[in-house]
Amino acid sequence: MRCQARQFFSNILIILCTYFLSQDAFAFSLQGDLGKVVQLFIVDEIRIVGVKKVEPEAILEKITIKKGASLDNYTLKRDIEKIYEMKFFENIEAHQIVEGKKNILEFKIKEKPIISKIEYTGNDELDGDDFKDHIKTKPFNILDINTLKNDTLAIQKVYEEKGFYLAQVAYELKYNGEESVDVIYKIKEYDKVKVKKVMFLGNFSIGDDELKGFMQTKEESLFSWMSGSGSYKEFNFQSDIERIKYLYKTRGYLQVNVGSPSITVSEDKKWIFITVGVVEGPKFSVNNIYFNGELLFTDSELREKVTLKPDETYSEEKLRNDIQTLTEMYQDKGYAFANVLRTLEIVPGENKVDINFSFEKGKIAYFGDIIVKGNSKTRDKVIRRELRIYEGMKYSGSLLRISKDNVNRLGFFEQGSVIFNTVSPKGKDDVLNVEISVKERQTGQISVGAGYSTATKGFFQATVQQNNFRGLGQNLNFSLSLANGQQIYNVGFTEPYFMDTLWTAGADYFKTVSSFIRSYTMEKHGFDLRVGYPVYEYARLFVTYKFETTTIDNVLSPFVVKEQEEGVSSGLELSIRYDRRNNAFEPTNGEFGRASLEYIGIGGDMKWTKAELEGRMYRPIIGDLVFRSRVRAGQLYPVDGEPIPRHALYAMGGARDMRGYGLQGIGPTRRGKNLVTQTEQDFNIGGQFSLLGTVELEHPLIREAGLKWVVFYDAGNVFENYMGKDDSDLRANYGFGFRWFSPIGVLRFEFGYPVNPKDTDAGNQFNFDIGPFF
Repeated sequence: MRCQARQFFSNILIILCTYFLSQDAFAFSLQGDLGKVVQLFIVDEIRIVGVKKVEPEAILEKITIKKGASLDNYTLKRDIEKIYEMKFFENIEAHQIVEGKKNILEFKIKEKPIISKIEYTGNDELDGDDFKDHIKTKPFNILDINTLKNDTLAIQKVYEEKGFYLAQVAYELKYNGEESVDVIYKIKEYDKVKVKKVMFLGNFSIGDDELKGFMQTKEESLFSWMSGSGSYKEFNFQSDIERIKYLYKTRGYLQVNVGSPSITVSEDKKWIFITVGVVEGPKFSVNNIYFNGELLFTDSELREKVTLKPDETYSEEKLRNDIQTLTEMYQDKGYAFANVLRTLEIVPGENKVDINFSFEKGKIAYFGDIIVKGNSKTRDKVIRRELRIYEGMKYSGSLLRISKDNVNRLGFFEQGSVIFNTVSPKGKDDVLNVEISVKERQTGQISVGAGYSTATKGFFQATVQQNNFRGLGQNLNFSLSLANGQQIYNVGFTEPYFMDTLWTAGADYFKTVSSFIRSYTMEKHGFDLRVGYPVYEYARLFVTYKFETTTIDNVLSPFVVKEQEEGVSSGLELSIRYDRRNNAFEPTNGEFGRASLEYIGIGGDMKWTKAELEGRMYRPIIGDLVFRSRVRAGQLYPVDGEPIPRHALYAMGGARDMRGYGLQGIGPTRRGKNLVTQTEQDFNIGGQFSLLGTVELEHPLIREAGLKWVVFYDAGNVFENYMGKDDSDLRANYGFGFRWFSPIGVLRFEFGYPVNPKDTDAGNQFNFDIGPFF
């Protein structure tokens, strides 16, 4: 009778324990709520019943109670918790079973069902493919309620990113017996919510338009359907608050306070109105700049490097750049772990701030192993030859940064995917291994296009190009252009590091048939061979041999002598190129320069000398507004008194230079009788000297679609001999246009208007062309 009572009370304790644990109340303490630890019984055997998908051995490994041990209520509670933590089970019960003289601890377990399928209801605008990469619940997984709750939030986040700010997501479970369940996500999308208006209060020094231009959140516009702008995204807007603060601090407003936005939703739940309060505070200037700590440079050397100066307006952007510059000064001495701390101290009673730079140099370090990851196609050597660091050299921060820029400039990797990590190997805190991680992009391009150009009328164009041929960084391209009055064929190959040396080698073959020179129809074909060698950082010297055969037909001009135009031209060109553009395809910063001297007369039938000089500059002005400028000049010289053929002389006008004038509408002219129609007309006879200058302002119109607007001003002229001898006036035009950076290239739509046009000028010009202007 006493034994039966003991067993009865033990079962009561186990049932109580199981009850509390099954209520998701794992913080419940038997020891605290039931008093002291109670010894229940000696465990002679442990049984796991009710499991089908999980092996009993996996559960036995989780629990601490073992055969032959004394079981207490605290240990039982803890083991049940551990089984629940496996996340496979819906309910767990513990029982004492007495068989003969054996006390058996039996866990009765109910497994969670398997998810048989996932469905969505109410999702008219988005489908399951939009969510599958964002949710963790998958078919044939074991049901987990916490994961489902997180997935509903993830789906809602997807809707917010798409502009459905008011979307609501819930889940429903449909059981198919005890072992499987269908998960149904129930969605209420509502209409897209767009940002109708962003307003600022208290912004006296920076206007609304400039603040809006600095933000990622944009108001609904005419082109929002293309760009996706106008949607409200909470994460972006929180980032915008910090961007606004940064803009103010860059203008000297150190104590600016940007309040939490006030968001109002319209009654029809289609529009959001955002109001942002700004307290600008006073504008600060720099009082004094101090340097202290472990100084390796003199005060004057440090002051020379920083861009912030006493009595100038304080700028957060300049300060960040100065910290980077000062840090690199120390790192270039080998102090890889150098730390530059800055402290701002406001001068009492004045709107001035003292800047204290404090230096901690750390210890000298050296580069260890350089490891390249992620380049499944591109050979390691293609990346390594762009590096300015090598294994075993003293650490240099600036050379590490330059190396990263050079690898990015290759154009073989996704934007922002090139990452240089420095890691100290175990036990060597003065050595830094460099791990270069890249993500390759598609470098092969096949494009086909057709359309209408004001210069060529209808056209067809095709290009096959591989910028990383065989993963060796080689360039192979073929292009074909067919238009009314012009056919161009070109195939080229360039090896940037010939036989793993610093030499560049390349060749081109081309054929052109054109009637663009209105005096005759021309056909020419030929080839060139070129080699180059770096003479300075970002500068390369090239020597090019050119061979070309020219024939003409349908001569209209009395000033063209066919015998002088036809024949073979053969010669050498010496050129030097300097390229510091941040992107060759779509530059927004940097410089490009080219100087060349060409001599034609090494064999062949023609002789001339040509000298050309070109310089380009690209600068960001405010936000995404980019200033671009170009100056180009060329001079031709006759050799041994032989005339220069018309096809080698300069002429201007059209989409490639003076955009306010017709094709070849600028240049010296002579009036003569058309050899076919016998009527008097003006013929452009070409000139020996050409001068062109261009300035542009370019800004994205629809950034996501690659559409930009541009305004421009061109000035230039072509002179028969040299500037000053003939008509020395420069012709000019202004205009505007749109550019679409499309898969087949840059499509340019531009309207040009001549300044002080002459009677013979054709008037305003609309130009459509493919390819960058410069």
